[in-house]
Amino acid sequence: MPDQQLRPPRQGEPPRQGPGTLPPPRGGRPAPGPVDEAAQANALRWVRVFGLTLVVALGLGLLTLPWPWLLLPGLLCVAALAVGIVALVKVRAAKVRGSVTPVLIVGLVLAAFMGLAASGQAVLWREYGAYSECMAGAITTQAKDSCVAQLEHSLDERMRQVLEGARQG
Repeated sequence: MPDQQLRPPRQGEPPRQGPGTLPPPRGGRPAPGPVDEAAQANALRWVRVFGLTLVVALGLGLLTLPWPWLLLPGLLCVAALAVGIVALVKVRAAKVRGSVTPVLIVGLVLAAFMGLAASGQAVLWREYGAYSECMAGAITTQAKDSCVAQLEHSLDERMRQVLEGARQG
């Protein structure tokens, strides 16, 4: 009967207690530690703020806003990047399980790309300001096409100036 005490329990049979029980298998996942629910709730609150900031930035980015307001989505993306990084650190520290971490990473990449696009508009503020004024006064399709052509021409000129400055410098 001593060999019966050393065999592993059968399926559906409760594990045996006492000196004859087998140790847990090696190489398996460690038992989960205590869960700090307050830290997880705080981390998920940061994730919600990040998501809301990013969604508002994306929504404003889809609108055709007048010139100074055109920079607002970019500023919100910078804010979303900061909040998202804090959220990612808190999620990792609180050991939140699930797809929260990958979703945060994708959101951070999206916020970074939108922030770069908005910074391009901030660098070319003169050209986009003139375009915005032109579009505000354009009523017909032909006038709007003329505004687009004027923007393309002014952007080409600006890029030539930048490239010539880089060659000389």
